[in-house]
Parts: sequence; structure tokens; C-alpha cells
Amino acid sequence: MSIVSVHSAGLTHCGNVRDENQDQYVIAEMSRAMMVKSSGLSTIEGRRLVGDSFATILLVADGMGGHLGGREASRSAMEYFLASILNKLTWVEAITTDNELAFRQVLGETLIEAHGELQSFATAHPHLKDMGTTLTMAYVTWPYLYIVHAGDTRCYLYRDRDLRLITRDHTVAQQMMMSGKLKAEEGERSPWANVLVNALGAGAPDVVPDLYRLTLNPGDRLLLCSDGLNKHVSDDRIAKELTLRKSPEETAKELVKLALDGGGSDNVTVLLTDFVPTSGSSPMRTYSEIPTEQQVLAEFDRDLIEVDTSDLEAPSPNTEEMTIDSDNQS
Repeated sequence: MSIVSVHSAGLTHCGNVRDENQDQYVIAEMSRAMMVKSSGLSTIEGRRLVGDSFATILLVADGMGGHLGGREASRSAMEYFLASILNKLTWVEAITTDNELAFRQVLGETLIEAHGELQSFATAHPHLKDMGTTLTMAYVTWPYLYIVHAGDTRCYLYRDRDLRLITRDHTVAQQMMMSGKLKAEEGERSPWANVLVNALGAGAPDVVPDLYRLTLNPGDRLLLCSDGLNKHVSDDRIAKELTLRKSPEETAKELVKLALDGGGSDNVTVLLTDFVPTSGSSPMRTYSEIPTEQQVLAEFDRDLIEVDTSDLEAPSPNTEEMTIDSDNQS
């Protein structure tokens, strides 16, 4: 079983043209926690004790709907999604064949419910009737990556000097390219690239979530971004920057700079995550005697990620299963 450390960084910018940034992003770690209400141990009373991280959450949302509407939509959808993740799922176990279907169903249902929340809010506030947002979330529990997606924010996987777009843009331009009515190289510059056919809110009757699952390798890089990046920076240029293997912070800054130098006509947001292989194995948690308070507190401060989900089976057909390697891509 491979052990990796997860390094993430995010950066957002309003661009060269817009006065307001309607993009939102979140980088978060999932971990078990307890709030000690009362205890004879004075060192922990009133404290929240947090265990090892067991999953990483990456979220990007790109709002739309004019002044205030887009910002409110992306913020509201993201807050609703995070609250649902915390309250609707049981996180005490790794994702297995027994609970994976329920896990994926909740991801899709939460996206649909967030859409309904935006619609209800817009109905109650007529000046925000066109508010809407894209949303792309990556959930990583090593070595598996789950993605739920609607809109044209993107998720890329970089592996072995190759950049692969995982998500599909829900735009009229993408539909035209798939039907042969528009050449792929014309897609980014087409006016139809800005017309969404699937998003949260925006007065649409419903939203259809895309779900993906991939198996990650140590050394992979994961990129989430709003369309303010890919409007001005080609996939080849993005891949070239990722090949340099700078830190996630440096790479995110450089990608945003490239988007701004290329025109910066929209808000731009970049999240980059590295899965860095680490040497050694997980230390055994053993004590030769009853642990002291200091030993207990030291255990809560450990920062090692090791989740064994090796018995995970393939998902049911309604989730897109993607196998990506340097020799055979599908």
C-alpha cells in the first residue's frame, strides 16, 4: 500500500476586466474529531481533539448572474455542499464496496439539493432571479479520487508528463464539438463556450451531476480551475508548467499570471494538489504502560495519512470509471 503526503494550494483573482470575483474555492481535510465537554484532564477540557486526516476535499465554483447574484450563488452552493458532507455521511469508515454506492448517491443528491436551494433563494429575492453557479468537487481518499461536477469548471489529472482533462464542459460549444458542428480547436474561442447547458440555479428546471472515479498514483498532480484559466491558457501550456514540478503555491501563481497575461477577461481560480510519495511505513501505536496525558495529546497531533481501501470494487454503471496510465488511456 502506497503512502503519500498531500500538498495543496489555491489562488483566485478577479482578472483584468471584472470588478468583482464571483469564483469561490475550498481546500479542506476530513478528519474525525471530538469536543471534550468535561474531563478530569485539565489539558483537554473544553478542547476539540482532532484525529488523522483521512480525505482531502477540493471545491471550485464559478458564479454567474450579474452583480451580487454570481457571488451569492457560488458562496451559497459551496456552503450548502460542505455542510451536507459533514452532516449527511458517516465518515467513520473508509469507502468500501459496502458503502460506495451510498456515498456516490449522496454526492449526486447533494448537488441536486444545492440547485434547489439556489432556486428557492432566487424566487424569494427576484433581483437575483438569474443567479447560478458551476461546481466541481474532488474528494480524495487515497488512492481513490471521486468527482462530482456540473458546469464548465474543470478537473485535470497530470501524470507522467501527460495532462488529461477528466471533466466534461457542460456548454453549447462542447455539445457542438461532440456532434461535429464545431472543431475542437475553435471551442475555447467560440461564443457558445460561455453558454451553459447544465449548472446549479440560473433558472434551470434541474441539474444533472456528472460523477467520476479514478485510481491515483504517487506523483500525480491534480488541477481544478475555473474557465478563466483555460480561456487564455492552452492545455499544452498548462502541461508545460506542471512539468516544471514547482511547488503547488508557485505553480498556482504562475498559472494565474499566464491567464492574466493572456487577457484575463474573467475571474480565474486555480487549485493544485500534489500526491507526494513518502518513504517508510506507518508507525505502530503501542504503549508499554498506560499512556500519559502528553502521549495522548501527541497522538492527536499526528499528521500521517494512511487509508487502506484496497478491497474497493468497480462502481456501478452510472458512475464513469476512468483508468489512466502512461501506456494505455481510456
